[in-house]
Order: sequence, then structure tokens, then C-alpha cells
Amino acid sequence: MADTLYGVNPVIEAIKAGKRRAVKLYLSGKRHDKYEDIIRQFSKRLSLPLEIVDKRDLDNIALTQNHQGIAGIFQTYPYSGIKDMLDYAKQKKEKPFLIALDEIQDPQNTGAIIRTASCLGVHGVIITKRHSSYITPAVVKASAGATEYMNISIVPNLRAEIESLKRDNLIAIAMYENGTNNFKDIQSGNGIILAIGSEGNGIRKPVLDVCDYSVSIPLKSPISSLNASVSAGIGMYMLINNYR
Repeated sequence: MADTLYGVNPVIEAIKAGKRRAVKLYLSGKRHDKYEDIIRQFSKRLSLPLEIVDKRDLDNIALTQNHQGIAGIFQTYPYSGIKDMLDYAKQKKEKPFLIALDEIQDPQNTGAIIRTASCLGVHGVIITKRHSSYITPAVVKASAGATEYMNISIVPNLRAEIESLKRDNLIAIAMYENGTNNFKDIQSGNGIILAIGSEGNGIRKPVLDVCDYSVSIPLKSPISSLNASVSAGIGMYMLINNYR
């Protein structure tokens, strides 16, 4: 099995990260800039086949017109285990900071959350097995390639996974529209799990019930809620700055 990644950052970051093996690269014949040079250098250095194609062919290869003239065939995304995330935090001598996405199906939200998590130094992202956007090429594109640097795990039962992590004294926090806590209330324990719900349904009750805190973001607008990725970004920033 293989994935066709597309776009400047996803393809370049996937090659640089080395998380999965590149098989072949594609370049639009109309692309003449530094990124063309970078792709040609990667092809030469790594002995990767490089095919120059016209835009219509690249549209068909990438299954989108949003490829920026660059695409590549890569091995499918290698998911991590929860232990990998905890080991990574230990390696960095930091308390674990994990993000749990509760049935978020929009690839743009999933990718944007992973991008912010990577930039802020989160150790891993947990995705539910059902009703979730996996790490597809669209998610990689939305993350600007940040997926290639992140530990990401798929779990069948998010509530059970959070309960397991809590036994190691990690604190579970839900971003929740009707949350009863603010960020100053939170005690970080041995680490943090921040749970984010989908825009349509929010956090499911079984997940909310197992969280130690529920936090809402005060809004000063008639608009009743924030985009899931924006809410996640605010939550991550507040928690990392207060408790790391």
C-alpha cells in the first residue's frame, strides 16, 4: 500500500523526516523555482525516480488540483503506539503532553491541530478508530507536513485509553463548550491529555465523564463556538505555557 502526497511542504517534509520511505516523485513541467531544484536534488541524492508531467496528469496522479506542481508516492503512514509518545516525552525530559481527538472527521481540522501540536512540542496525538479522519494525503497537506514529525496513534476506545493514562497520573482535560473550569484550576500531575471534540457533536459524554477537568473559552461574540482546530490551539498554548 502507498499514499500519494501532494504539495510543496508535505512532500518535502515527508522526505526530510524519513518517517516513511519515498518511492517516486512527480514534478510539473511548469515548475521552475527553488522547489524544483530541491525535488531534483532529493531525487538524485536518494536515487528516487522523478517524472516530469503536465498539470492535467499531475491532477490525476494527486487526485486534486491543489498539488502546487509537486507530488510523491510514499509508503503508507506508520502509526505509533501510546508507549512511543510517553517514551518520546521521557527522552526530552518533559512531562507527557498528548492530544486526543474525539471523532474529528474533517481532515482540515485534523491536519491543522496536528500542525499546531507539532509547533508547540506536543508528544503525541491520539485518534479514535471510528468516525475519524485518519492520516490521509489531505490531512498531511492541511498539516503542512507536520504529520511526518508527530507520533500519532489510532485507538478503538478513547475513554479506556484515557483511563489507562490516568492510572499513570496524567490529567485529562476536555475542551468543552459548557466547561466548568478555567485553565488556572488545572493541576498538571505527571502530564496532560487534552481532549478535543468534533465541531458537530463536541466531546462525547463517555469521554467527557472520564476527564478530570472541562474547560471552555470565554467568547465575546454572538457566535456560539470556535472552530475545533482554533479551540485546540488555544488550549494547547495555555496548557503548555502554564504547566511545562
